Amino acid sequence: MTVRYEPFSKSDIERIDAATIRVLERTGVRVLEPEAVKLLEGAGASFDRKTSVVKIPERVLKDCISSAPSKFKLHSRDGKHVLSFGEGNVYHSSVGTPVNAEGLDGVVRPSTAKDVENFYKLTDSLPNIDHSSWACWPRDVNEDVAHLWEVYLAFKHSNKTTDGYNWGRDRTEDLLDLAAIAAGGRDDLAKKPQILGFVNPVSPLTMSKELTEGLISFARAGQPCCYPPECMAGGTSPATVAGLLVQQNAEVLPCIVVAQLAKRLAPVFYASVSGMMDMRTGSIVLGSAEIGLIMAGAAQLARHYRIPIRGTGGNTESMVVDYQAGVESMSTLLMASLAGIDFIYDSAGSIESSLTASYAKMVLDDDMCGMAKRILAGADTSEESLAAEVIESTGLKGGYLSSPHTLRHYKSEAFVGQNFWRGARTSWANYKQKDIVAKAKKRAEQLINEHVMRTPLDPETDRKMMEFIKKVEKRGYPK
Repeated sequence: MTVRYEPFSKSDIERIDAATIRVLERTGVRVLEPEAVKLLEGAGASFDRKTSVVKIPERVLKDCISSAPSKFKLHSRDGKHVLSFGEGNVYHSSVGTPVNAEGLDGVVRPSTAKDVENFYKLTDSLPNIDHSSWACWPRDVNEDVAHLWEVYLAFKHSNKTTDGYNWGRDRTEDLLDLAAIAAGGRDDLAKKPQILGFVNPVSPLTMSKELTEGLISFARAGQPCCYPPECMAGGTSPATVAGLLVQQNAEVLPCIVVAQLAKRLAPVFYASVSGMMDMRTGSIVLGSAEIGLIMAGAAQLARHYRIPIRGTGGNTESMVVDYQAGVESMSTLLMASLAGIDFIYDSAGSIESSLTASYAKMVLDDDMCGMAKRILAGADTSEESLAAEVIESTGLKGGYLSSPHTLRHYKSEAFVGQNFWRGARTSWANYKQKDIVAKAKKRAEQLINEHVMRTPLDPETDRKMMEFIKKVEKRGYPK
């Protein structure tokens, strides 16, 4: 049984698609990267050199979208953990690249390379998190090589899949070269993609120079990339959800077009991290009820184009791990899951609109991800599960606790989290660890300290990666 939330009708999606085509043909998008402009012009788009605006005909859109693969895989470094996108799976990732960390002491501070390492160990240990994203940014290392430290530490401390980096051609190519050291070369990296790229269109309707350079590099290297606009309804996009979806679509699709023109069959994600603008503060709201509608609409559009989708869920505007954080995180995560988002970013560890990564919330959100997975699994209605014979033999005699049927199914049928209380008040009164956040911090510390890599990074590869980082740091990048 598949549980799916689809608030928009087929005709609704077709109208959004038609409005998008109108925007791209009449208004166009600003493209600031020369090679992308050349590719678009070569395919039949028009370019205004005074405004840097490209107008893309419907035939070019349809041709390029049709060449984007409907299925692809992302591999861990050792190849033993594989995410298969476009096959009906819903995967959960940790929060991505906050600049602050809420430590085990509860203090919020700039994140460090040690935090990066610890979060990789933590996400690798938590059973319901499928992808070890860049849970925070290492602000205590040279900014020129911070992105390389992220990949190196991911390969060293996590057995799961991980992220990449797309800011500028030089930095992106260096990151790909670093990943290729562990993969055995660029060709092997392309055969089994290991790095997930992120290219954010600039709302409204702009493709920046640096990120578009990174987009082209990833497409040609065969690494999957997602293109999530962060439209703010009422701020950088129309105030209506439908209007936001049209503009967001008009920002995502040109990225897919450029990727396909750079290399046909390049793996791409339709993507979104859009939200509402709080008119009282001017801030984006990623934990609002409308996020579910936006993610569901984006998911339906992605299925319309037959392209896997990366969305967001698990976000909150709360500054601490509290009731607000729980409500907003669960509602956005569950709605994204029910919408059928292939890859849900920010599923665990996010506070402060994903500006801060929390160790305690990462642990608590792992249970939330497990609950969402259980809901998506639905219920089996086979003869064994219907249990008519069991009811006939046991129902009038008493309970089912000792029934062989119960013993066969109780572990697989019910999700049991690691953190939430279940039991009588009398037992809880004698429970020493009543504070669930304190309990989560203790468990996070234990998982980090006891973490063991399934497949350690071999010493020679470790040495080569470190030498590469030092070489890039010494060389630097043009200012």
